[in-house]
Amino acid sequence: MLHTVSGATGLLGSHLVYALLKEGKKVRALHRSSSDKSLLERVFGYYGDDLKNYNELLEWQEADLLDPVDVAAAMAGTDCFFHAAALVSFDPKDREALIRGNQKITANAVNAALEQNVSRFVHVSSVAALGRKPDQKEFDEQSFWVESDLNSNYAKGKYAAEMEVWRGIEEGLSAAIINPCIILGPGTWDGGSAAIFKNIAEGFKFYSHGINAYVDVRDVVKALLILAAGSQQERFVIAAENWTYKEVFDKIAEALEVAKPKIEIKPWMAALAWRWEALKSRLTGSKPLVTKETARTAQEQFYYISDKAKKDLGLNFRPLMESITFTGDCYRKDHPLS
Repeated sequence: MLHTVSGATGLLGSHLVYALLKEGKKVRALHRSSSDKSLLERVFGYYGDDLKNYNELLEWQEADLLDPVDVAAAMAGTDCFFHAAALVSFDPKDREALIRGNQKITANAVNAALEQNVSRFVHVSSVAALGRKPDQKEFDEQSFWVESDLNSNYAKGKYAAEMEVWRGIEEGLSAAIINPCIILGPGTWDGGSAAIFKNIAEGFKFYSHGINAYVDVRDVVKALLILAAGSQQERFVIAAENWTYKEVFDKIAEALEVAKPKIEIKPWMAALAWRWEALKSRLTGSKPLVTKETARTAQEQFYYISDKAKKDLGLNFRPLMESITFTGDCYRKDHPLS
């Protein structure tokens, strides 16, 4: 039985490939020509294992997911497809790629899965695809999308991609969807949620009292494996705990044994920061460190409820402190002098 994973070089994809190989599954790991495949080897090291022990089970395949021909070739012979690939950005310049690009790669994957009679399709969406509304603070699987200024371009793209999966289900695809929150786990320290650990280790000084939900990468993987073996045609919010950014940053600092952030970001400070970064981006062509979307989100308080995943999938989420400790230990392993 062949399991194919898109986004295999990312945080979630690499931990998923590890789990599949550990179970003795044959895996086709998809990657772009520019992808750095070294993360998967490091992930095995985080678990005290060696990727070389699984070479006979692992097949790397280069694929441009925007190219239907490439996607069809990647899907050939697949029994179960995990769609974990997506563009993640909050840079306004990436609007078209975020919305149309994420929709198109998912449409291509769904179409290829239907054409080749793939037995099971598990899609990684996001809680962002649930939508955000000014008068709503709690979200679960029953939340429905409403156009709002609180929805980022990333959220719009993930929503559009999720709609392609629902369309595939209507056309006969056996598929399930997970909507994870912020995923914590060791990965590429320069990007994604793992960068939080690097920034705090290097003296990041700011925090806010905004609230978001977090979950351990290992629990997200567990949800994917459960759904791959099941027949559910539903979506599931995957979230362990809702914490303020200050609480998360403080606990990460404790795990890394560095100073905690001390400066609270007020709304007016955030507004100045994103405007300055936008100006600097236009003048230099660099990516903004803070955008209007991220500055606003840092001040908002959103709660995500995962009761359905606990009840229907039997998921017992790790305490967030365990996730922080695990990820912090891995960061210190990679940065022994920090």
